[in-house]
Amino acid sequence: MKHLSRYIIVALCLCMPLMGAAQKKRPTTKKPVVEAPPVDPKLERMVMNTQKIIFIDSLLVPRSDMLSKITFTPQTGVLKAEQQGYSYQNEIGTRRIFAKEGKLYESMKAGNSFVNEQELKGLITPGEIDSLDHPFLMNDGTTLYFSAKGSESIGGYDIFVTRYDSESHSFLKPENIGMPFNSKADDILFIIDEESRIGYFATSRRQPAGYVCIYSFIPNDVRQSYGDQYAGRLKSLADIERIADTWGDGHERTEALKRMEKAQQRSTLNAQPSTLTPFVINDNTIYTSPADFKAMGNAERYQQLLIMRNQLETLRKELQSARIQYTNATASQRESLGNEILTAEKNVSQLETNILLMEQDIRNSENQLIQ
Repeated sequence: MKHLSRYIIVALCLCMPLMGAAQKKRPTTKKPVVEAPPVDPKLERMVMNTQKIIFIDSLLVPRSDMLSKITFTPQTGVLKAEQQGYSYQNEIGTRRIFAKEGKLYESMKAGNSFVNEQELKGLITPGEIDSLDHPFLMNDGTTLYFSAKGSESIGGYDIFVTRYDSESHSFLKPENIGMPFNSKADDILFIIDEESRIGYFATSRRQPAGYVCIYSFIPNDVRQSYGDQYAGRLKSLADIERIADTWGDGHERTEALKRMEKAQQRSTLNAQPSTLTPFVINDNTIYTSPADFKAMGNAERYQQLLIMRNQLETLRKELQSARIQYTNATASQRESLGNEILTAEKNVSQLETNILLMEQDIRNSENQLIQ
């Protein structure tokens, strides 16, 4: 037995090198190397600087039908989809900004027509910003939002903002408004209704072809960013994955919903034919409804005229109130009030002139058809 054990041990010692060699010859499978996707520095910066916004609601609609699904007060102006792009017309109907061949143009009202078509200066930088569309001008008459493509976009259309510089008679270089409004998809049609303090914008992110999601939101008076406590959620907030994540305690959203409801009611009232305000055509003819008008476009202009008259009444009341405050103000307060009164007087005078011109144009075109 001792001899047998010795032979077995020797045999095992001889086999071990052979077994090791067999193991060394066994082919090894290399693990695939997974490369991390390249990081876009511009995109990363935008995520880090995501603006803190409360989104009120969202609505999925066909892209071709999105304007009809947005409710805003008449003071915001009029937006239309036209053959070559979208157009914007200011609240009193004297200025029109429109897209054509990837550029933005403006024209001014003279009589019954818009004339002096001119390209807006300072907007296009070849390669950086081009293919302009969806213009929207704020009530200040200088702040312009629009959508565009180019290297300054992070994908498809992005929303840009610029302001008119009266010294150079040109717009300043447009700026990408960033996230959460912009994404790698098409982001378009940015609107702010200042009277109801509600904003709207449309995006194709996560939507089927031919559709957009319209988001309503509360505009910030001053830009706000998220703090460090949101660091782990910034990407989700930047892409608006859940609007409920922006509601906080819900109080501001509830108040915004009430304002949206009132805006809807005002819009409905403005759309209804008026039978209360007479419009004198001549000594023998008085119209009392939009249905009475015969010249093309005059029914719509009549409705705009009613809005302008209401605006004039409001401005006159504000001017009278400012004058009363001025008489009781201290010397230091009078300087500021005096400037407000001068501005209000100019606005009243301009609106009175616009109303008079529109009344004359409507009256003249109607009389030509009546005679």
